[in-house]
Amino acid sequence: MFVGRKQELVELEERLASEQFEFVAMYGRRRIGKSRLLEEFVQGKQTIFFTADQFGPAINLANLSQAINDLTEPDDSTKNFATFMAAFDAVAKLAQASDEPVVFVIDDYPHLAKSNEGLAEELLEIIEKSYQNSGNLLVILTGSQVSFMKEQVLGSKSPLNEKITGQINLLPLTFTEAHTLLARIPKEVFMTIYGLTGGIPFYLEMFNDSLSLKENILTNMLRKNTFLYEEPSNLLMQELRTPNRYNDIITAIASGATEVREIVNRTGIESGPLTKYLETLIDLEIVEKRTALTEIGKNKPTYVISDGLFRFWYLYVPKYKQFIETERTELIWKYIAEDILQFTSKTFEDYCRSWLVEKNGSERMAISLTEVGSWWGNPSTGKNKNAQQQKVNVVGLGAEEEDLLLGDCYWRNEKIDLPAAEQLIEHSKYFPYATKELVLFSKRGFTKQVKELAREKKIRLISLAEM
Repeated sequence: MFVGRKQELVELEERLASEQFEFVAMYGRRRIGKSRLLEEFVQGKQTIFFTADQFGPAINLANLSQAINDLTEPDDSTKNFATFMAAFDAVAKLAQASDEPVVFVIDDYPHLAKSNEGLAEELLEIIEKSYQNSGNLLVILTGSQVSFMKEQVLGSKSPLNEKITGQINLLPLTFTEAHTLLARIPKEVFMTIYGLTGGIPFYLEMFNDSLSLKENILTNMLRKNTFLYEEPSNLLMQELRTPNRYNDIITAIASGATEVREIVNRTGIESGPLTKYLETLIDLEIVEKRTALTEIGKNKPTYVISDGLFRFWYLYVPKYKQFIETERTELIWKYIAEDILQFTSKTFEDYCRSWLVEKNGSERMAISLTEVGSWWGNPSTGKNKNAQQQKVNVVGLGAEEEDLLLGDCYWRNEKIDLPAAEQLIEHSKYFPYATKELVLFSKRGFTKQVKELAREKKIRLISLAEM
């Protein structure tokens, strides 16, 4: 089942219909659905779909030749081109001779470029010599190695940079899009599944909406030799030369070490090398560096595991691996079940921020926002010189400089009571803005007392059912 990606499909169709040469770079983390999106897009179109792999140039050239032959000479699977330039030239001749648009996809382009030094220059040569004179040719390069795509394709020093006519950064499915894949699962339960899959379509398709949350997790996540159980380790081994160091870092962050000094203390890795490791994990979209949205108070950047599968895996698998390997997962489920609310609360916070972005500019929003994030820090204001670090889950900067949105998110099985509202009011005093919109988000709604206070203090109350 194919869901979402409407905007990307529209953009690709517009490129194909532009009546000029188009050269699009598409990038995004592994399993995000780049190939699946393109398969959907090219249906019924003249397409050469070549997927590069971690082979040498000879095998990749043979596979490219086969992809071209599949369109031009489907009855002859033995014809191989002598060089990549000859293969690229065959694509140019096909486009020039065709009355219909032609799509040429090089999937996993970084694998091809790394196995064949000088390939980018050859692509540039064929573009300048032939492709850019073809008004019905769309070339698409895809890549999961985000930094490579940004530097070697889109970067200012890339020979291909000036020829790129469009770029698509493919993101995970939204909560609403992802839920359509498992529509029979209630939203409250699906929030956990969305969190541990990160909205990655390939992962979501492994879940069954006729099973309970427990059955889905035990079947897909905590059983040896299953895809999702092996995926984090396999991904690190495929992408990294020294996975052990990265394992240590991810484990440290999962266990609560979010600042550089804390990660250094947990791993023993000096801050210099650690910075490089963290940059690689950020590039793989496993880890994210977050900064407080405003500079009020003393706050430092923090690192969080942004990939849902990695966050779940490193929270639970190392701790309970002995039970998993001996197929005694029923023994650990009660511990995971007790902790799953806390795990899902992080997903709910992200969902609340993305919901505000989605609704921004609509009548549901009292102020227009330019940026949405969160805030943490030690305010150290007035008499509160020794204040402990505080946090506000949701902060939105207004289009007008004097406007600010502040909100807190609560993923609890009971209705939210007065202390939550009173804390938000107290935190709002740290921020010297003329107009402050206060919002509380809740899984299960709000008590009568909170509703009364909200009317008095003009706090917006939003439950999951309303979102």
